Amino acid sequence: MSTTLFNPTNEVLEAQHIGVTTRINKYPEKGHMVLVDDAKARHLLNILAPRGLTTLDYGDEGEAKKKKAAEGRKRNKEFKIKQIVDFNQLQQQNEAKKIPYSYPTKQLKGYSDEVGLDLIAPYELPNLEKKKISKLKEEVQEKDAKLEEQSQAMATMQKQIADLTNLVKTVMKDDLPEEKLGVDEEVLKFKALNKPQFIAWMKKNWDDIPTYPVQIRDEIQERHIKLFDKPFPESKPE
Repeated sequence: MSTTLFNPTNEVLEAQHIGVTTRINKYPEKGHMVLVDDAKARHLLNILAPRGLTTLDYGDEGEAKKKKAAEGRKRNKEFKIKQIVDFNQLQQQNEAKKIPYSYPTKQLKGYSDEVGLDLIAPYELPNLEKKKISKLKEEVQEKDAKLEEQSQAMATMQKQIADLTNLVKTVMKDDLPEEKLGVDEEVLKFKALNKPQFIAWMKKNWDDIPTYPVQIRDEIQERHIKLFDKPFPESKPE
């Protein structure tokens, strides 16, 4: 079974499920509706529903779709307001404790402009001289610059690793038989089993399944969802 996820908001929504990131584009861009299996849909909704993500059922068109879109955008606005309120409360606590001001992110500034709520303006601590404050700001800026350089270098390295990983996966998938991936014909029998047979197979191979290649574990997960309409269990069946 599958579920249609609908993002009626003005921001891209992303979340992970079983190590895979799902991206739902903002409305009305292409990709603001995605079709996923029910297990993934429930997981993504647990994370993203407060930010406006919703579902579309068969026949949800016209007024029904507009109503769900309005409800999603309302949740999205409430989420943005909460982020601003939480930031302002934290700043008030920090000022009372004589903790330096924390500057809002670009995204939070965008939320502030969108919903019309001001962020608490920077403040000076009475027990710090202006010269010390200036020096602290310079040190922070230098650290930020270094962190940005490191972040860019890390992003480049991660992309190179991802490209290499994808290349290896492609070669393994296209050029090698499945038994070369670290499994034998006995393991691959799960693809043709019915429910009772699959349960017996799980019990027999339970301790070995975590050691199988990712490709095989994904296929086991898909087979379990197809047979039982729910994700692979975390504990061994009785």
